[in-house]
Amino acid sequence: MKNKKLLTLGMTLTMFSIVFLSVTVTGAKAATDKPIIVCTTSAIGNVVEECLGDTADVLVLVQPGLCPADFDMKPSNVYAVSNARILFKQNIPGEFWLDGLLEAAGNSNLTVVAIPGAYNTPEGAKNYIRGVGGNLSQILDVDLDSKISEMLNDVDEVSSWMASQAETLDASTVKVICMSWLKPFIESAGFNVVATYNPPETLSAGDITSLLETAQSEGVALVVDNLQIDVEFGAGIASQVGAEHVVLTNFPGAIPNTENFSQMFRYNAEQLFNGTLTWQSTSALKAENTDLQNQVTIFQITTSLALVVVAVEAVLLYTKRKKK
Repeated sequence: MKNKKLLTLGMTLTMFSIVFLSVTVTGAKAATDKPIIVCTTSAIGNVVEECLGDTADVLVLVQPGLCPADFDMKPSNVYAVSNARILFKQNIPGEFWLDGLLEAAGNSNLTVVAIPGAYNTPEGAKNYIRGVGGNLSQILDVDLDSKISEMLNDVDEVSSWMASQAETLDASTVKVICMSWLKPFIESAGFNVVATYNPPETLSAGDITSLLETAQSEGVALVVDNLQIDVEFGAGIASQVGAEHVVLTNFPGAIPNTENFSQMFRYNAEQLFNGTLTWQSTSALKAENTDLQNQVTIFQITTSLALVVVAVEAVLLYTKRKKK
């Protein structure tokens, strides 16, 4: 009887522990349960993070310092997608791996949203902000109007600053060669792009020769590389033609203080404007040196001519005296 009572008491305590543990785990899950939102790149991820803050778990698959084509799928990515509520993609060629990831995750409840188009200009970024923010509002049933307006205003503010700086530096007369994916932004900042190049590993010797010839004939001021692709190719071109080498980021978050579109645009524009100022200063010094060299050359020629005249006059004077 005593053993029976002890057994009953033990079973009761065990059941109580299981119920208590279940309640604790359920309560903890309820307290920390947030929608998981996966973004292929930081071009979308930065908008999601700004819109939702800490109310969602946001995973950006491709690290911002990498080209999307270099993404290496990990088991943790598959797990995240299998539990995600939304996945945002850009529909760019570099996302060729995405279908395989979605198949491996097998999440039938996942909502996949495409936000295509250019994003690395102020207008393109605003389209992304509206597209991402609108989809989040609809799918999660949250009001994000004020946050969206704030982000749009930030982009407009940077765009106005870029236009003012471009006018001050007369950027439309500054000629640029750049990695092709950066052309939209560089032109939106007011600069004159005279030639572009694809990823360096795809270029032929003829392509490189053509770039050099264009840079020299056009008097190019800046050669601009894409951080996510290559940061050395443009430096070689710039050094051979007397241009400044500049490196821009094509994704937010790759460099400190570039976590969102407006910060990235300001950083990239500053690199272009500072590079222009350096080129203008260097060009002015070169012009001064050339002018001084020309003056020295003229002085040397004038001096040589004066010496010749003096010598001739001396000879003539000597000849006259000798005749006397």
